[in-house]
This record gives sequence, structure tokens and C-alpha cells, in this order.
Amino acid sequence: MDEDVNSVASAFVNSAQEAFMFENGEALTKLFVFNEQTVEILGSKLSTVDDFDQYVIIVSDPIFAQFTATYLRYVRDKSSQSPEDNHKLLCKTTELFIAILNSVQGPWLLPVVRSIALAQCASAQTVHSLTGDSTAFTQSASLLLRLLIDLLSDNSPIESSKKLGALFVAGLLLRISLRTNAAPGAYASKALEVKSLWDTSAFSRRDRTSYSFWLGRYYLVCYYVDLARDQLEYAFNTCPGWHYHNKRVIMRHLFVANMIRGRLPSPKLLEKYEMEPVYGELTHHFRKGNLAGFQKALADNMDHFRSQGNFLILLERTKLLIYRNVLQRLRQIVGRSERSKVISYRDILAAFRVASQDPEMDVFEMESILSSLISQRIVHGFMFHHQKLLNLSLKDPFPSIMNAGKLKRR
Repeated sequence: MDEDVNSVASAFVNSAQEAFMFENGEALTKLFVFNEQTVEILGSKLSTVDDFDQYVIIVSDPIFAQFTATYLRYVRDKSSQSPEDNHKLLCKTTELFIAILNSVQGPWLLPVVRSIALAQCASAQTVHSLTGDSTAFTQSASLLLRLLIDLLSDNSPIESSKKLGALFVAGLLLRISLRTNAAPGAYASKALEVKSLWDTSAFSRRDRTSYSFWLGRYYLVCYYVDLARDQLEYAFNTCPGWHYHNKRVIMRHLFVANMIRGRLPSPKLLEKYEMEPVYGELTHHFRKGNLAGFQKALADNMDHFRSQGNFLILLERTKLLIYRNVLQRLRQIVGRSERSKVISYRDILAAFRVASQDPEMDVFEMESILSSLISQRIVHGFMFHHQKLLNLSLKDPFPSIMNAGKLKRR
């Protein structure tokens, strides 16, 4: 066996043992790293080592010894194994770390929790990207759930407990469930339970912002639009200005939640976060009541919105709102007099056909749209089928969508 390799392995184990004995989580994080470049460098120095068990004999804790040996094997073999095999070995490493975390007290291992949890997500994403198989995400979600359960089981005062890592891990659980829908509902449900700790001042702004972003995205996918908007607004407002890329990512999802509740961004805001021309075009067609133009712009950018998980909600939840805008513009054309509260079916049908570019739309489909607008309290008024008239309320016929009937799916 090569002398240099012996010295590298021995030095690593000695440093790990010392850091573990003195409960130095920061030192352990610097040793047990998972970024590609560092792993590759360390792995090349360990490539001739066949058995790491002989090095970890000096480690007093048997579980930590297994964890250290398994991690070193992961590092050594990473460049020569398939991503699937690397992920399996990383999962084994994580399982051993969870056993260690369960046996210690206090939050000193939380820096390693962060590193290993992020490594799980990155590894699962790599496997999924190459194979299209969501098994790796399921495995990672299961391990993150076990991590989260262990963190939440600490009954010490939160300022000195492992619960301080709960928001971070819960956010990653939500992130995985959004990527592939591989995580069962129980995983997401456990991540949602952490929200009760969200107001605790002991959590860092970084963790709260990150958790709010992923929670907002989860709510948006579930069509809980108001809850999503609250979380995404918090994430956007608390994200530092110098994190331009992160604020831009948050803004893309906040745009969707706000549009569904009738709030449209200014051109200046879209320009600031480089969201033109795609989001600007959607805003223009939405405001003008041009349903066909809106849906065409959405279809032209389908891949972009599908990658964010926002395509279907934009397609499904904006249609009624755009027809509402058509009615508003039609009423402006008719005028605001006493008589303008009554609009004929003929005029409405003509306007809807133009907006949708569907000359085959009939009265029954038009009535169905009007019925939905009125029943969801997006429009105040009454339909008179036999007289073929829509009677709008004189007082606030088009209430603010923010205060109208909820559009979210229950």
C-alpha cells in the first residue's frame, strides 16, 4: 500500500475522531464534504486503499467508525462508479449519519446535516436526469424524512436543540416532492408540520426564507393560491437584494400567484428582474382580455412554465379571470349609465368569441362561463336566460379579485 495514501487516510480519520470527541460540527463539515471538486481530489489520494476498516479502528464510537469508513469508500469510488451506485453508497452513508445524530445531544452536528441533506438532493437529481428514474428521489425523500423526524424529536429548548435544523430539511423535503412527485404525501405532510415553528426567532432568516419559498411553491402546485402568495411574498421581501438570482426565481412564482388573484406587475418590475418578454406578454394579454393571445403565449413557452410547475395552473386558473376582463371592457363600451348594468347575450357572445378566437362558441358555453363567474363571486350580477340578458350589480359589479371568492382547490 502506498505511503502517501496511508498518511492521507490516517490523517483524515485522526482529524475526524478529534472533531467528534470535542463535538466540533464545523470541523466535521470541513472534513466530510460532498462538492465534486473536493471529493475528486480526495478520492484520487485514496484510490489505492482497499480497506478503510483498518484506519477507523482508532475511532472510539463504532457507528461513527462505520460512517467514516463508508464515507471514504464513497469518495474513493465516486469517479469510477455509476451515478446509481454512488447514490446507493451515499444513502448508506446517510443512514449511518442518522444513527449518529440520534445518539447525540444538542445542535452541534447540524452543519453536517446541511451538507449531507444537500448532497442527497443533488445526487438524486443527477440520477434522475441521467436515467429518468424517480427511485433515487424516493430514497432521498425517505432519508430526509428520517432526518426531520429525528430533529423534531429533540425536546430541549429550541435555542439549544436539533430542531434548529428542521426548517432547512423540511424545505428540501418539499423541494423533492415538487421535482418528481415521487415523495408520498406523508413526506410533504411532515414538512408542513414544521410551519408551526416558523415564527420562532431562533431560526435564521436564511432558513425561514428558504422554507417559505419551497412552502409557497408547494401551496401553488396544490392550488392554495392565497397561502402560496403569502409565503412567496415573505420569501421575496426577506431575500437580500444582492441575491438577485434568488429574488428573480421567487418573482417568477410570485407572478403566477399574484396574477391568479388579479395583481399584475409593472413593466418596470418585469424589466428589473429580466422577465420580459415572456411575462410581459402574458400580462398584456391578461389585462386586455385577449384569451387566445394569452394561451398562445403560454403554449409557446410551455417548456419554461412546465419546468417550474406553473403551466397548468396558469392555463386553468386564468381563463375565467380573462373573461371577467372582457366583460369589464364590454361594460366600458356600453357605458356606465343605469342601462349599462344590463348587457345582452348577443354582445357578450360576440365579445367572448373575439377574445377566445372561437367562432363556434355557443350561448350554452357562454352561459356556463357567466355562471362560473357569478357563482365564484368574481362578477356580481344575475342571468336572465329567457330574456338573454346579464344584469350586473350597480354597486361593485366587478369586485377586487383579492376579496372575491376563493379560487383555490380544496
